[in-house]
Amino acid sequence: MQSSSNASALRQTAPAGAGWMQGLMGDMDEAAPGLGLAQRLVVGVELRVIDGRLAPGTKMPSVRALAGKLGISTFTVTESYSALRARSVLASRPGSGYYVLHRPSRVAPDDADAVPRMTDTATAHDRPPPAEYRGDDLVREAMRRVARSAPEWDSGTRHGFGLPRLRELIAARHRAELPALGPQQVMTAAGSLGATMCLLQAWTEPGDSVLVESPAPRQLRSLIRTLGRRMLEVPRRGGCLDIAALDGHAVLLPAASRQRLLFLSTAVSNPLGVCMSPQGAHQALQAAERHDLRVIELDTWRGLSPLQAPSLAAMDGLQRVAQVGGVSTTLSAKLRLAHVLLPQHWVDDAALRCLHTTLRPSEFEERVACEVLADAGYPRFLQKLNTALKIAGERTLSLLTGAGLQALCVPDGGPFLCAGWPPGSEPRPSSDAVLQEARKQGLPLAAANDFGDMPQPFAWYRFNVAHCGDERLVRFLARMKNP
Repeated sequence: MQSSSNASALRQTAPAGAGWMQGLMGDMDEAAPGLGLAQRLVVGVELRVIDGRLAPGTKMPSVRALAGKLGISTFTVTESYSALRARSVLASRPGSGYYVLHRPSRVAPDDADAVPRMTDTATAHDRPPPAEYRGDDLVREAMRRVARSAPEWDSGTRHGFGLPRLRELIAARHRAELPALGPQQVMTAAGSLGATMCLLQAWTEPGDSVLVESPAPRQLRSLIRTLGRRMLEVPRRGGCLDIAALDGHAVLLPAASRQRLLFLSTAVSNPLGVCMSPQGAHQALQAAERHDLRVIELDTWRGLSPLQAPSLAAMDGLQRVAQVGGVSTTLSAKLRLAHVLLPQHWVDDAALRCLHTTLRPSEFEERVACEVLADAGYPRFLQKLNTALKIAGERTLSLLTGAGLQALCVPDGGPFLCAGWPPGSEPRPSSDAVLQEARKQGLPLAAANDFGDMPQPFAWYRFNVAHCGDERLVRFLARMKNP
């Protein structure tokens, strides 16, 4: 049943002019390159509602008309409209079409930077690792097996939070730490960014504040800003969060418990590649209970983490923690599939279920993931990948320190290493000069401010060790020492 404000908005209908579609495809590509087309269309339309380009009561183009204008399938537009309706961005009127609802943003009108676009998420630094670090052979063989079994697929509508067999395989892989975990608590998603978008949109509204560990993955930061949420940064001090800062920020969160979110990483998914200590994890859980927070544990690189890396989901027993894990992160750029482990009392959340219909992966990707996870070669691949990254990390660290750079910290695992020129190593090159030279040398590099605004001991850069071949890195460092 529509609220009075929504009903009023529907009475004041006006056709959507062409202006709101200006640059939509480009904005969609910038907004969330890690998401599927339907999901990017959801972001693009919602941003236009938030910033006023689509006014309340505006009649949207028909599914067929919008698909024709954008050059995409009617199925994609139908999925997007359904998700926007679930988000109360659009309303449907039988026999008439879709209309924009009155959905006031709580973002201050003079806050010009409150809803920026994702502009720097698809850079070379985020490109897939070289072939020797990927599981392409595993994925190709899995694709062949799935293609051969295509006639056996169930062609009916998919229900629930994903393919049942895949959810059972994922649950089984986590039962050592979570013995009571059932497949109904597993939700698949189109990549970790799609999973995060699903949780963020189901549980918060534009203008809401969320707590985010700093430094944090830049795609997460961009997604939060793009969707009109505000970030309250909680500094990470080695293996612990700054609990005093968290306590101070908690008063700025929404009053409703389902909207009080904390995003953090306990394992090497943190941009620094440093695991949270057991003491730090315990303190974070205590703070979450004290402030009634829902914790989103970003855990996509756990397969590359030390065995002793703490898991908040396991420590918490999935009471107030949802864990986002990656199925495809270490495998291949051909797949985009993640999963979320949910507390049982969150499983029936209506908004989450509605959003999942659009933010879920394709059935083909789910079936490929099933084949990979059931393959005896998958654990061996992860072990080989860990060894290769460790060797690459040690080589990269040696080259960097030999050129006068200092590691911000020694990572516990994963593909990244953060380092910079410390005070006393003058003249130090400017960040712009470093990034410009890195692009010339084809070296993937990201600057500290991509990951947070918190003060650091010195300007640092994140190197992807899988891309730091000796020759390119040596050329880059030599050029920076002798510009």
